[in-house]
Amino acid sequence: MRVLLVNPPIDAVLRHGHVSPVTAYLFYNSAPLGILYIAAVLEEAGVPVGALDAAAERIDVPQSVQRVLDFQTDVLGITTTTVGFESAVWFAEAVKAVRPDLPIVVGGPHVTLLPERTMERTCFDLGVMDEGEYTMLDVVRHFEGLGPALGDIRGLVWRKGSELVQNPPRPQIRDLDELPFPARHLLPPNLYRPIPIDEHALPKYAMITSRGCPHRCVFCQKSGTTYRSHSPQRIVDELEHVVRDYGVRDVAFVDSLFCLSHKRVLSICDEILRRGVKVSWTCSSRVEVVDLPLLQAMKQAGCWRTRFGIESGSDRVLEFISKGINKETIRNAITWADEAGLRPKAFFILGHLPDTRESIEETIAFACSLPLHDITVQINTLLPETPQAEIFEREGERYGRLVSQSTDLASFWEPTFVPWGLEPGDLVRYHRKFYRDFYFRPETIRRHLSTIGTPRDVMKYVQAGSLFAFLFLARKRPTLLSSDEREPEACPPPAAG
Repeated sequence: MRVLLVNPPIDAVLRHGHVSPVTAYLFYNSAPLGILYIAAVLEEAGVPVGALDAAAERIDVPQSVQRVLDFQTDVLGITTTTVGFESAVWFAEAVKAVRPDLPIVVGGPHVTLLPERTMERTCFDLGVMDEGEYTMLDVVRHFEGLGPALGDIRGLVWRKGSELVQNPPRPQIRDLDELPFPARHLLPPNLYRPIPIDEHALPKYAMITSRGCPHRCVFCQKSGTTYRSHSPQRIVDELEHVVRDYGVRDVAFVDSLFCLSHKRVLSICDEILRRGVKVSWTCSSRVEVVDLPLLQAMKQAGCWRTRFGIESGSDRVLEFISKGINKETIRNAITWADEAGLRPKAFFILGHLPDTRESIEETIAFACSLPLHDITVQINTLLPETPQAEIFEREGERYGRLVSQSTDLASFWEPTFVPWGLEPGDLVRYHRKFYRDFYFRPETIRRHLSTIGTPRDVMKYVQAGSLFAFLFLARKRPTLLSSDEREPEACPPPAAG
């Protein structure tokens, strides 16, 4: 039985014939490790399996359907987030039109959070909730006639006639070390590349070393989920694997929370140094868990960048969004990261429920006062099953209004919710102003000039020109490059450098 696992095409973008550089760089530059973990478990069990990242290949729905047919697929698995859900539906419906009897299984964060709403779309036969590795294996064994009945597969939502059945949840995988390495060999090695100014060394791959996040930021769909981690030994085993087998020179740890504790991070750093693994890396952290000695230890072990979720420069807003931090804590962490030579990058969101013109201007000024190397700024989107969506449902009239129901890729760069006292155009102008004020100043220019040492470094900034132009000025999105126009040297890296 042949199983194909698919990250679906972003047809909402492709059907218009163009893609913004933000979408191209932030959403097409990292392998879908979730389906690659599932593929690895299936391979280990002897199941013939393939993987298709249609989004990264920038192929449309008809082309993706043809790939399903060419693979002679017996079971099709589709992963989807909330922002890509409609594209997943279009793809599944198109497959059903030509292969009506093909079982289609949907998995990923959206079905986990909204199983009933997801399964209202009859193109999906089964839904896998939460972690999919062993649930999908049970599903495949079922269709082979060797495994449990659908009603006995934990973590599954399915139809029994006209009735929607939601089975008991599958216990979370407590020991992540039992999982094989993601099946990266199933995807083309030249499919991905980092944002040019996040490029440190190529090839660059992504790794996930933990799952879940115990913090409760109001805008996040992962808010308050159980945290589990691979052991430091297993993490460095995988580092050695990608360096040895794929020639990787740079790794982005794309966990929600890499720096959970000093003990965890120092153990990983010690293991990298003990084995002498020659690879550079980046990671994400919260500002309150780091100090200068920890960041210096990370630098010694090969880290060249830390990413921090700051989200606002207003203590009032930070308290509302449950970040558990304040401006002083933020300033300390960013200053220490800069002193350690880690080129700190920060993420910000404009248009929080309690945001005002004053708090947004305060945020922009605060960002410019920090020794940051780079920033990413998004516009707040009320994703379903988040604390802020629940707050808005209860008392939305107190904070602002929805101007769009969209939760697709574009919604993080275009207004959907607008606080009172602001208009959608104000958020767009502040978004552009944030980037201009931060990057068009001597200090930021000096920081970037200091990293240029080779002709390749110069080319990175040339290649980033369309991204900067879009973020600073442009309203229109440039034409989508066809697959044969992309640079052949690109290699799989992560969403955030």
